[in-house]
Amino acid sequence: ESIPSIPANDTVYYTFAGTANMAAAGNYRVEAEVMYPTDTYDINDTTSTELTNTPVITVTNATPHLQNFETDNGYWYTLGNSSWEYGTPASYKINRAASGSKAWKTRLAGNYDDNTAAILYSPCYDVSTMANPTLSFSLALDLEDCGAGFCDGAYVEYSTDGRTWSRLGTNGQGFNWYNKSYTSNNLWSVQNYHRWHVATIPLSVTGIPVAQLTQLRFRFVVSSDPAVNRDG
Repeated sequence: ESIPSIPANDTVYYTFAGTANMAAAGNYRVEAEVMYPTDTYDINDTTSTELTNTPVITVTNATPHLQNFETDNGYWYTLGNSSWEYGTPASYKINRAASGSKAWKTRLAGNYDDNTAAILYSPCYDVSTMANPTLSFSLALDLEDCGAGFCDGAYVEYSTDGRTWSRLGTNGQGFNWYNKSYTSNNLWSVQNYHRWHVATIPLSVTGIPVAQLTQLRFRFVVSSDPAVNRDG
């Protein structure tokens, strides 16, 4: 659909008569192009953005949620330049999944990127009716560990609105939760812990009343320095 001409250095607000249907869960790309008859340089005429619509998964005490990623990616996703990949792990040390054959891993057949923050996003969860909602998952770790100084690490964040993110838990909370604490940065930073193991933390550590957890999301972050990378 074309919009009216926009004078130079001006702004026009336009409402499209026909709208795109993005109700189905999945990834969408929205692109806009500026067209001017005498403009023959079209490289800078287009802008775009990517949108991901995920379902809200209702979790109750009677119907807990289990995702092993064997059927598909579970509506988890990553954006931009990220080393997170979905499939069968095939790195030197992390070369199998926790169950079955599929998993999310920072580069399925290699190492994670240097100097990056690779982020993996979950779909939305409604856990508002649960008595004691808890996050539990299997992980395998091989991240550059520099001891007293931080090099590479991984951590989990949560959000109730998809915009503001907070670190989930601290070192010492939960079961098999973070093993390092650098000032206020609690995270996992450990080498050669590539045996799949379970980490668990109660969502009560967020301090948010359970009744308000109607659109809860998680994201897994792997942060790395400019040099030395490992399996992830």
